[in-house]
Amino acid sequence: MDKIQTECTRCGTCCANGGPALHVQDKELIEGGAIPISHLITIRKGELVHNPVSNRLQVAKNELIKINGVGKEWSCFYFEPEQKLCTIYDSRPVACQMLECWDTEAVEQMIDKDLLSRTDLIGDDDPLYQAVLEHESTFPCPDLELLLTRGVGDKSRELEEAANREVAFRTELVSSQDLSLGEELFYFGRPLFHLLISVGASVKESAGRLLIDWPRK
Repeated sequence: MDKIQTECTRCGTCCANGGPALHVQDKELIEGGAIPISHLITIRKGELVHNPVSNRLQVAKNELIKINGVGKEWSCFYFEPEQKLCTIYDSRPVACQMLECWDTEAVEQMIDKDLLSRTDLIGDDDPLYQAVLEHESTFPCPDLELLLTRGVGDKSRELEEAANREVAFRTELVSSQDLSLGEELFYFGRPLFHLLISVGASVKESAGRLLIDWPRK
C-alpha cells in the first residue's frame, strides 16, 4: 500500500516550475528589501499564463507580480537546484507558505485574490509611476488568445508598428532612468514583441527595426 504524503519531501518540483505570484501579504517583503523589484516580473492583464492547477494556458484576468525565473526551465530565481532548497525560505511569499503539493486546495483558494500590482509598490511620486500608466494605456496587451486560435488576420502591420513603438518607449525609459533588465521587466513587463512570439510570430531585426512575420493558417 502506498504511503499517503502529508509533508514536503523537498523534491523541488514546485520551485522548478516557476516563481509564485505575489499577494498583498507579501508587500512588506519587497518594501523591506527581502525581495528587490529587480527580481520580479510583471505579467500584465491579458497575457497568457500557465495555470498550475489545470496545467493549461489561460488569459491572466488580473495583473500579476511574480518572482522572476531563471534558466531554460524558468525556475524560481530563489531556487537552488543542486540542494533543492529555497534561498529565502524564511522570507518566502505567502503562496509558497500555503502550497502543499499533496493537497492544493489552500493555494487554489488564493488564485486571483488579493494580488499585488505595480501601483501597490510604486509611489505616485516615483518618476516611473506615470510612465507605467502611459505604457499600459498606449501599449495594452493584445488579444493573445484570439491571435493564438485565429491568427493575425489583418492586424499584422498594426501589431508590427506597435511593437516597434513600444521598444522605442522602453529604450528611452531604460536609458533615462538607468534601469536594469530586472527593473525593466517589473515596471513594464515583457516587451510586446515577446508576447507576439509566444503566440506564433517570428521576429527579426533589420536596420534597427523589428520585422514580424506570422505563420500561414
